[in-house]
Amino acid sequence: MELKSNNNKTESIKDKKIEFVEEVSTDILKDIKKISDIGSGLVIIKGPNIGDIFLINKSKFTIGRNPESDIFLDDITVSRKHAVLEKIDKDFRIKDTGSLNGSYVNGQIVENSILKDGDRIQIGKYIFLFFCHRKKVK
Repeated sequence: MELKSNNNKTESIKDKKIEFVEEVSTDILKDIKKISDIGSGLVIIKGPNIGDIFLINKSKFTIGRNPESDIFLDDITVSRKHAVLEKIDKDFRIKDTGSLNGSYVNGQIVENSILKDGDRIQIGKYIFLFFCHRKKVK
């Protein structure tokens, strides 16, 4: 269910229980396996547009309800400038940018967190699965 807003206010969902998604569609997992060999990114596993994949192809990646965001989430539970994903050296880090509803990693609210392959990120009513390409050591 996609919520579209005709105003600029973000709807608060902080008092609602955060749902942790354990199961991921096998089709989505197959797609991630193919893509993770060449890059890192996020895939929507809950919310509108399930299965959409976003490759992280630059060092700073914005997420929010602002149409100019790298990942545009048209939902009133998402702040206009909700979070930033950054690649620093070999690590990926998510930083909440003062959003109303916060950013969650594996069900825990975070302001700034290093991501690991397989982490679940919740932004508003969306839940993403983070996948990370790591060069295999021979």
